[in-house]
Amino acid sequence: MTNKYCNPKMIKAELDAYVMGQEKGTRAIAMAVAQHLLQIEAKESFLYGSEQIPTDNVLLIGPTGCGKTETFRVLKRLGNELGVPVLMFNTLDYSATKTWLGDSITNIFTAVVQEAGNIYYKKYGDSADAEEQKDAIVHIANNAIIMLDEFDKIAIDGEGRSRLFLKEYQSNLLKIVEGNTYSVGSLTHERNASKTDEDGNSYTVTEELELSDITVDTTGMMFILVGAFSGIEDITLYRLEKERETKDKGSIPRHTLYQDTSIGFLVTQPAQEEPETVEYTYEQMIPSQEDIIEYGFMRELVGRIPVRTVYKPLSEDAMIEILLHCKTSAYREYQRRFRQVNLDLKCNRDALREIAKIAVSRASGARGLRTVFEELLTETRYELSGTDRPIRCLLRGKEIREHKAPLLHDLTKIIQKRRQQRIKYYKHLKHKRRMCKGKT
Repeated sequence: MTNKYCNPKMIKAELDAYVMGQEKGTRAIAMAVAQHLLQIEAKESFLYGSEQIPTDNVLLIGPTGCGKTETFRVLKRLGNELGVPVLMFNTLDYSATKTWLGDSITNIFTAVVQEAGNIYYKKYGDSADAEEQKDAIVHIANNAIIMLDEFDKIAIDGEGRSRLFLKEYQSNLLKIVEGNTYSVGSLTHERNASKTDEDGNSYTVTEELELSDITVDTTGMMFILVGAFSGIEDITLYRLEKERETKDKGSIPRHTLYQDTSIGFLVTQPAQEEPETVEYTYEQMIPSQEDIIEYGFMRELVGRIPVRTVYKPLSEDAMIEILLHCKTSAYREYQRRFRQVNLDLKCNRDALREIAKIAVSRASGARGLRTVFEELLTETRYELSGTDRPIRCLLRGKEIREHKAPLLHDLTKIIQKRRQQRIKYYKHLKHKRRMCKGKT
């Protein structure tokens, strides 16, 4: 195992620094990516001979702002260390074939080959001959990780022309996912070459190296299909309720006795019970293959996606964790913005709770936190622009609830006092060292 990211714990550690509140979801992604890298190493070492090992494609379901795009960004940053291209494409930007609706979905492989070339030249340079470079770049491209966003938007729904179009789109996507070859054309690379003139003097020129007739094979590529899948939880809940009803069908209903005065003896009547509320686990709420088929996807395509995972809507506590600990948190970003103009921004815990509560109420996810900060601080930043004094902006929950401006504190006196204390300390330290030197 030469690549450290063949260990899923290493990938999960990277994901957890940016994607919070999705422990089980990020673990599933980390396991699938690590397995993909292990299979690449197995193929390169001919561990299984010429046998092609199936790739674990992933279906990632989650509402807006839950961390799906951030997951891609983390994997994208790791692309060079993973040794494979990591790219995301919006499914809605493409069509089954090249039409007025968009480019053919197969055009994504041009970008895959270009990214594979970037990885190759960064790692190995361009000293090898054209054929060797071409083979190496194609090998890297054939193991790419491709994320298709808005995948749920191509679900087959309704009748007519759109239904036929979506069915054709899914059929083409099936060919890609199950493994097929596609011609990409050529890849051009600029490199420096040494030349010698008539007098024997050497000089360097830039020349274009063209790698032509490039063909990629999608059999070894990993596909992560991403979407919100709005409404699929209702399909899953309906299935779970039907399964529960079937399981409990043979149970005997409870009855109570009462006296019917019209006929003068005891009769039975079903007891009036409140409907039972059942809470299902995270694992139970992961849509099954049948749920996804019912949502509007071809059975053959769904069968090529063995791994399914769900990112949950972020709770208030998860939002606060993101604000405090995420490397791309909106709180950290606005602190940096304030520091750029000699200002200091502080939020107490109550303020962070209120900000999280607003974002949750809007169902905008983690990306909505930035909008809340902008609404709360734009006026203050404008009023303080141009000031030369160091000022602390304190945002508290009380001011947010009452729709008031943050509290402002002039830090000039505090900074001067700290500076005097440091000067006094260094003078004392210098005097102490002089005294110790005199004794010796």
